[in-house]
Amino acid sequence: MDPMLLMNPSRTITYDQVPDMDANADCTEIYQVLPPTHIAEIPVEILSVIMEFTMPPTQHFLDSTVIARDNRSSRSCSLQTLRNIVLVSRYWYNVGISFLYRHVVILHSKQLFALAHAVSNNRSLSELILSLHLQCYVSVSQAVTVSMTLDDILAVTPNLTKVTIAPILNGRHFFLGHEFLRMVALAQNTPSRTTDLHFRVNPTLIETLNLLPAFTCLTTFHIDMFTGGNDALPTGHIHLAFLEELHITWQPHQHVMNVFSALAEIFSLPSLRRLLLTSPAAGGATIEPLLRKFGHSLHFVSLVRPHMTNVHLRFFYSPPPPPAPLVTPLLSMCPNLRHLAIDTHFPIRMPMHAHLTWVDLWVPIKFLDPSEQSAVTLVPHEERVKLPSLRGVRLLDRSLFPFSGVRTPLLIPPDMVGSTESVAWTYPSLDLRHDPGLLYRHMIDNVLAESLEHRL
Repeated sequence: MDPMLLMNPSRTITYDQVPDMDANADCTEIYQVLPPTHIAEIPVEILSVIMEFTMPPTQHFLDSTVIARDNRSSRSCSLQTLRNIVLVSRYWYNVGISFLYRHVVILHSKQLFALAHAVSNNRSLSELILSLHLQCYVSVSQAVTVSMTLDDILAVTPNLTKVTIAPILNGRHFFLGHEFLRMVALAQNTPSRTTDLHFRVNPTLIETLNLLPAFTCLTTFHIDMFTGGNDALPTGHIHLAFLEELHITWQPHQHVMNVFSALAEIFSLPSLRRLLLTSPAAGGATIEPLLRKFGHSLHFVSLVRPHMTNVHLRFFYSPPPPPAPLVTPLLSMCPNLRHLAIDTHFPIRMPMHAHLTWVDLWVPIKFLDPSEQSAVTLVPHEERVKLPSLRGVRLLDRSLFPFSGVRTPLLIPPDMVGSTESVAWTYPSLDLRHDPGLLYRHMIDNVLAESLEHRL
């Protein structure tokens, strides 16, 4: 990339000179940038608002690389529009370039290499990056190159605060050992101002936890725990003064209860308010150590299983229903809880709780009836009287999970709509609707399902 072209966009430039940060990278048309005329008279504040509307919706409330991987997706369309905007004039470039680089999502390794080349030639671009989400496929042969390239980018992004390192690895080489752990060494290059961190690369829990003390400003931490029966348990003390949200994803294992006991022992989290626990075996005695230690300060708890698509079937697959959640002990350990999100298809028997305000239930689509404009609930009426502060119960469509993830109740809060209101978001690959008491996919795109089967 010629850095002079980026600094002087009034010249004739091609799309491939704007670094590709999305899956749709096959644009080759040449556009002659128009000389500034009346378009330069639009105030910066108004032009910024216009450009804000072109931002990918995934950056507003949907956390979906499933959507982003589709070339017909809303994210691809939005980034295409942003690329067009920075080609209009130098004035539009100066306003719009920050929108193009603000949130970087790497879904293909070639995007990572293109980004590294761009920021090495033009350091002003690297200063625009606020978040980096790496979720590309990495082969064994690419591991060293990808990790070194990532290190180079992290070394020149002083304003980066949100980092997700979750590469897609070949199932036969899921643990790439110390060779791939260079990627986890971002702590050496990322200053302590990092506030949001998601790790999904290390073979052992201890190696990740050993990095945490470097991130003194963390407010959100998500870890995918990969533990084995022979792994040593963490023992060192970890104090994260500002951590407000802890999200742990894990797979069932006989060893995991000891792991949670160890985490409860070593963590000091005085600011923790939100705890998200995601596992096919979420619930039971496994999570009790964390709830007993931190439950008194929690305002939000999510206890759900991951609901993903079955690539062998051309429709969204719901796994077998989980056992009834242990709501009574959970709420008894969280006396100040305001918002609870769980998955169930059973009627829930609620204990007395003074402060619980909202309940979100992930349920199969058969429990959703969009024709009803009242708060549909699986909580019997006689149980609701035990909750004097309860304002509503909402049902969440399980088929949304691959698109919006476990943070859906936080990203789309239940009080977003009133008792007679509804909100709809229509994107090229997702039709999302929020009615009173319901959040659901308006329809399922079979073409998208086929696309997912091809890509996942």
